[in-house]
Amino acid sequence: MLWYCSAKAQGLFCANARASSLFSTPAAVATYSHSRLETFEKCPLKYQFKYVQEIEERTEFVEQFLGKRVHEALEKLHREQAAGKPPTLPELLAFLRQEWETDWNEHVKIVRRGATEAEYARYAELCVRNYYEKIWPLGKGSTLSLEAHIRFPLDELGVYQMQGFIDRVSRQDDGTYEIHDYKTAKRLPSQQDADHDKQLGLYELGIRAQYPEARQIELIWHYVGLGQTLRSKRSAEQRSRLVKNTVTLIQQIEKTRIFPAHKSALCDWCEYRPQCPAWAPVDSGV
Repeated sequence: MLWYCSAKAQGLFCANARASSLFSTPAAVATYSHSRLETFEKCPLKYQFKYVQEIEERTEFVEQFLGKRVHEALEKLHREQAAGKPPTLPELLAFLRQEWETDWNEHVKIVRRGATEAEYARYAELCVRNYYEKIWPLGKGSTLSLEAHIRFPLDELGVYQMQGFIDRVSRQDDGTYEIHDYKTAKRLPSQQDADHDKQLGLYELGIRAQYPEARQIELIWHYVGLGQTLRSKRSAEQRSRLVKNTVTLIQQIEKTRIFPAHKSALCDWCEYRPQCPAWAPVDSGV
């Protein structure tokens, strides 16, 4: 069974009947995601702005914009492949260019000095080309979902809930399930970094809940700008430790009342920098 959920074309929530029967969220319990947890760890004040005060910002950084367009193109590739009519590379690049031109707007921000929209557009094309020519031909097995929303509990009572969007889930002929993640970064992490990645580790917990028959699950990162792939597997002990650490972090967040700012190089890519007291004296010229 193949099911899809494109955030752009079909809304932000998609689940098949099987998933909806497995995952339910108590109304009074906050649902966390990897990005939400990571935001708190990197800057508690940004967490407060985004998730507590729910301040909406229209700024979108070009790296985010680029990532969305690349994901849309790769979703199209796999969706049409599943239908038996995969697009040619020129067709896929034409789709990418059309979506880029349609969605580009004045709220997309370029931070890197001297960089241009055209440079990022060319890099997006390189990402799609690399995937089409170097990664996609090596893929085997059947696609189970594309850009799918998943929600799952960390505990039996469902007190601690997680959610996320998985780029692609596939199943090999030997029964191995694969969780794929597309990365547009220009730096390839080490294998050790991949082996300690929490995001796909959490997604594995959700896939195991959704597919109880899954025995072997492999986590796969496609660094499409580089045309390279990293793979990792988690032991039962590692999964148990991840659950414990995640629940502990959620408990810490729930108890937090003061959210300090953490200044770093990442602040240049923060949509809340204009409101941040840590940067007010610098940005105001005082």
